[in-house]
Formats: sequence, C-alpha cells, structure tokens
Amino acid sequence: MKSLTYFFLTCFCFCLLVNQQAFAQRTRKSRAQLENEKKRNLEKIAETKKALESARAKKEITVGNIKAIKEQISSQEEQIGLMEQDMELIDVEMQDIIGAKENLENKLLQLQQEYAAMLYSASKYSGKLNKLSFLFSSSSFNELLMRYKYLQQYTENRKAQVVQMNKVAALLRERQTNLEGKRTAKNRLISAKVVETKNLEQLKTKQTEMVGELSKKETDLRKEIEATKRSVTKLDNLIANVVAREIAKKNKERERKQDTDAKLAKTNPTRKKNKPILDLDAEETTLGRSFGASRARLPWPVQRGFISDRFGVKEHPVLHGVLINNNGIDIQTPSNATVRSVYDGVVKDITEIPGLGKVVAVQHGDYFTVYANLNQVFASVGQKISAKETIGTAGISGGATEINFQIWHNTERLNPEKWLVPR
Repeated sequence: MKSLTYFFLTCFCFCLLVNQQAFAQRTRKSRAQLENEKKRNLEKIAETKKALESARAKKEITVGNIKAIKEQISSQEEQIGLMEQDMELIDVEMQDIIGAKENLENKLLQLQQEYAAMLYSASKYSGKLNKLSFLFSSSSFNELLMRYKYLQQYTENRKAQVVQMNKVAALLRERQTNLEGKRTAKNRLISAKVVETKNLEQLKTKQTEMVGELSKKETDLRKEIEATKRSVTKLDNLIANVVAREIAKKNKERERKQDTDAKLAKTNPTRKKNKPILDLDAEETTLGRSFGASRARLPWPVQRGFISDRFGVKEHPVLHGVLINNNGIDIQTPSNATVRSVYDGVVKDITEIPGLGKVVAVQHGDYFTVYANLNQVFASVGQKISAKETIGTAGISGGATEINFQIWHNTERLNPEKWLVPR
C-alpha cells in the first residue's frame, strides 16, 4: 500500500507540473501577442510625436498636422485599450495562480498529515520494541527477510514523503512570487493608464485648438479640396489608361498569335490547335499570383512612417460635413525619406500631376502599385524593379512629408492597409 501511495503521489506532482507548464505556455502566447501589439502601437505613437514636434518647430498649423494629431489620438486610445486588455489578462493569470496555489496548499497539508501519521505510527512501534527485536523475533528466516524488507520500504516511504513535501512547498513559494509580481505589474499599469488618459485629454484639447485655428482658413481649404479632387481624377484616369494600355497590348499579342495559328492550320490541317493563351505571359501570371498571395505581408513603401489618411470616404479632418475620398492611403514619413517598391515588378508609367507631385506606376502581373506625391524619381519606364528597391523620395503635401500609396487589381482599387505588413 505504501508503495502504491508513493506512486500516486509522484504521478500527482508530475501532472500538476505538466498542467502548470501547459497553462503558462498558453498564457505566454496570448501575452506575447498583446506585448507585440503594444510595442507596434508605441512605435506608431513615437512616429506621430516626431511629426508633430517637427510641425511645432516650424510654428505652423496645416492639414498634415491635424491628420498627424488625429492619428496620435487614435493610437493613444488604442494604447489605453491595450492596457485594459493587459489588466484583464493579469486578472485571469492571477486567478489561475491563486487556484494553483490553493491546490498546492491543500496537497501540502495532506502530505503533512500523512507524514505526521507515519511518524506517530513509528513512535508507537518504537516504544514497544526496537528494530532488532522486531527482526529477531521472527519465527523463520523467510519471515525475517519479509520484516527487513518492510522496514526498508517504510524508511524509503518516509524519505519520499519528505521529498514530495519539499517539492510542493517550492512550487507554492514560486506561485506566491508570481502572484506578487502580477499584482505589482497591475498596479504599474493602473498608474500608467492614468498618465496616458491625461495625455489623451491634452491631445484632444490641442486638436480642438488646431482645428479651430485652421478652420478660419475655410475658403483656402475648400479651394485646396477642389484642387485635390481634380488631381485625384487625373490620377485615376492615368492608372486606368495604364491598365487599359497593358490589356490592349496583350490583346494585340493574342490576336497576332491567333492569326498565325489560323494560317498554319490552313497550310497544315493535321496540326493540333493550341490551347487559348492568357492575356498575361507565364512570367507575368506567376508574378501576379505571388503578389496576390502576399496580402498582409508586403513591406511598407517607406521605412518609417504612419498612416495619416486611410482608404475610402471619410469626413474632412477640419471642415465638418465635407467628405473626401482616398483611393489609397497617405503615409507621413520623415523629411527626404526614400520611397521603395513593395514588390518585384516593371515600371509602366512616370508622370507629374499638379497637387500630387511625381507619380510612379509599377506593374506586378495583373496588379499595379502606385506611388504618388514623390519629390524625385530614380526609376525609368520599362525598368524591372525589385522589392524594396528605391524608386524616389517623398514630397510635401498638406504641410507634411507624405506619399500616397495605392494598389489596383486591374481596374479595381484595393485597400493598401490590408496588404502591408502590420505596424
């Protein structure tokens, strides 16, 4: 029975350790994701702060500044939300630690009671006769061996019981330390959240002041909006023409191939007909498919920066009731930042549009990426370009260094934010 007890005790402790490790791994995975999100968001906040500090140094308020502070407020709100998630996760971790701690305390009490019972039994036995008397009072040699083995097993069980109690006690101390660490971390988060909330309120006050100041220039802003709309229309037409031109070129190649095949078929009736060919050649088809499989994995067109205006229709950052549309995303970046291709492709068009600076269109099979508001362009039409290869430098828009980045699938506009690796 004692051997069986020792076996079950060992199994219990082993299972307890395995379960604790399994929970820790699940928690670490969830915590790792949360910490990664917090890190990325802090980097975004740092980028927006730099942009605003640069604007303050110039002592001017622009639409670009308003967009930057709006993005910082959004990031600040996200950071507070992540802090709240962190505190919720800590509560879950603390509850699990408390549950494990209670189980360990109960197990330690059980082990102590069993050990006390063993000691009491041993003291009663030793009061009546000693080990030698117990052994030599055997009626036969076989009985003496049996009694010897019993005493040996009894001693081993007592030692094992002490070892198990020490292990459980060590686990208990570890859980207590973890619990205290979690409580300390939660208190730090609560203090940090108070600070971040104050910062958020200050940012919102600053935004209100900036919007109020800039709204005094409503006439100029409305003229700027109309000019931007005209520029965007020109850019849409440009990209549509590039796509149409490529489709027309491929159609001509296909028709030429079909005419050649028809002539050959007349001169050689037994010749097998070719399968219909695609508008794209094999290399372009492969490139298009690989680009299409790169959703949420494309590198950013600039090394540093943040999204200052998102895809689609939204309200103007200053003028209430005025809607603006973005066929891509605007990315604010440091002054003179280099702009790079997000994927392997071929430069199909380079032009300049008033209000949008220099524009580069790169083809990737049946996908196109567009880089607008460039100050300089280092590529040339027809040039094969690799992913992360420099194509130019960022220009100024709305008083900030900013580029407009678009992704088209043939004539369909896509949201570039969903294609870039998360930041």
